[in-house]
Amino acid sequence: MPFCPNCGTEVGEDTRFCPECGRPFMIVGQVGNRKNKKKIAGIIAACIVAIIVIVVIATHTPTSMEPEPAIPAHFTTYTNEWGLFSISYPPEWELDLESMEETEQSCQEIISSITSDIPVGEAHFLFMAGLPGEGSNVNIVVEPLPATISAHDEMVAVAIESLKLVVSDYHEFSRVKTTIDNRTATIIDCQATAAGLGTYHWVFMCCIVNKTMWSVTCTTLPDDYNEWEDDFDAIVRSLRILK
Repeated sequence: MPFCPNCGTEVGEDTRFCPECGRPFMIVGQVGNRKNKKKIAGIIAACIVAIIVIVVIATHTPTSMEPEPAIPAHFTTYTNEWGLFSISYPPEWELDLESMEETEQSCQEIISSITSDIPVGEAHFLFMAGLPGEGSNVNIVVEPLPATISAHDEMVAVAIESLKLVVSDYHEFSRVKTTIDNRTATIIDCQATAAGLGTYHWVFMCCIVNKTMWSVTCTTLPDDYNEWEDDFDAIVRSLRILK
């Protein structure tokens, strides 16, 4: 049986809220196998974009800039049907675009369970891909920025505080401010626990494009991260906005 990460109360597998302290759990339907857990882990990472409108902006120590590396030559490059963006990923990974609508709905259910003050239809999945049968995957989510946020560092701070609303035991390993596709971007390497799902390792990149927040998030299990560390960094850096 899982326990509430906030107060330690024992809860059921399909419990949405802690009966003792009221903390919402990241459980959408029955999450019974590794494949579904992979999808839900990606959903949780995507929620950092969808809930930024309720977070109080925090401040962090400035981070260093790094040069923009080339996309690995052996990666597969996907360009969406409208020619809006492209992203590259390892050749053994497969597209999972058919899951985007289901995943977006699950994300909206999670956000609605936390607060009713967010227009949940504002965040949209544009891309999903991953290693078949494993817990390693990537997604792209976009959402218009609130009018109160205009600077990149403000957006990053809000994204971090948003993630902390839906996970526990958040630990940040690194934060790099860099340039991707000639735009200021920040890459964050972190690990956290989702109630009822376990602990996951995330590498996500966020940037602002025309008053819209773009987030590229790679997800895997902690034990698998060393295998994918270089690939995750290359994936989040490979986003290209074409229009």
